[in-house]
Amino acid sequence: MKRLGPLLLLAVMVLALSLNGQARPEYNISAGTNGAIGTEEHQSVEYFGRRLEEESNGRFQVDCFSMEIGDAMAQIEGVMGGIQQVYIGELTWFANLHKDLNIAGLAFQFKNEDHLLKFLHSEWGQRIWEDIRTQHGVKVLDYTGLRAPRVTLSKRPLNTLADIQGLKMRVPEIPIYMRVWDHLGAATHRVTWGEMYLGLAGGLLEAHEGPLDGVLAIRTYEQAPYLHRTDHIYSTVLVTINDDFYESLPEDLQEIVGKVAKETTSYYTKIVAEGMERAQKTMESEGATILFNEDLRDELRQKLAPLGPQLEQEGYWAAGLYDYVNQLAEE
Repeated sequence: MKRLGPLLLLAVMVLALSLNGQARPEYNISAGTNGAIGTEEHQSVEYFGRRLEEESNGRFQVDCFSMEIGDAMAQIEGVMGGIQQVYIGELTWFANLHKDLNIAGLAFQFKNEDHLLKFLHSEWGQRIWEDIRTQHGVKVLDYTGLRAPRVTLSKRPLNTLADIQGLKMRVPEIPIYMRVWDHLGAATHRVTWGEMYLGLAGGLLEAHEGPLDGVLAIRTYEQAPYLHRTDHIYSTVLVTINDDFYESLPEDLQEIVGKVAKETTSYYTKIVAEGMERAQKTMESEGATILFNEDLRDELRQKLAPLGPQLEQEGYWAAGLYDYVNQLAEE
């Protein structure tokens, strides 16, 4: 047998050292979000995948996806069925798995982000996460990624509750969102997010609501230039994983997954805050008017006060939850 040449021998040694220094992937993960490419949600999925591969020294291989593999519920159901291992997405969608999370969609129910997090951290909140795990097979790894608050855009200034009466307004087809704006007196319309610009331009719509950071991308402020910081809903982003898959992992990899999930929500909170600041500056520079009207917020809050107890009686969430959340704000 001929001896290997010096250069070939060196190449073989380098390859062997490289393989010894980095483990081959032991687990393949599909991680997705319903956020479009470039959004904070999509950036966070890619961050999660990159950090998980780094922290595990290559024992995980993560394929990251956006809305091309389905909407929020399709991906959540994918995690439930084990077709998709990880989903990163907004809190309100998980009300489809546990009705008590509907309360997070009640406008002005939470005074601020700290109040919302206090509820999610609470004993009641922990029961929700455990129920989702045991009943649907979805483990919530972290739930603290702070989203941009939901704001209101309109063609004309909204100074009082009277200005909302009969306002032709696009509202997402989320039952509690529609109940809120119907209760406030708006003439709600079911128009997709992508069709809002044309709806405003053509006169079908006079206003819409949505997350502050999402408005910049679709440029609806060009047609509805009054951006009201109603901040009527605060929300978070969750990092979730198929529970059976998680339990199949060795303990050291479970710890790594949990660590990276917390890093991911912190990263998400940071880039959302930066994005909100950029969005407001950009919109103002292009002619939008940013309005902070605390008197309007108080008027809307008072109008909505009877709706929470009414929705509780209708079974939107468990009895006693409305008072429980309000008491948390006072503690």
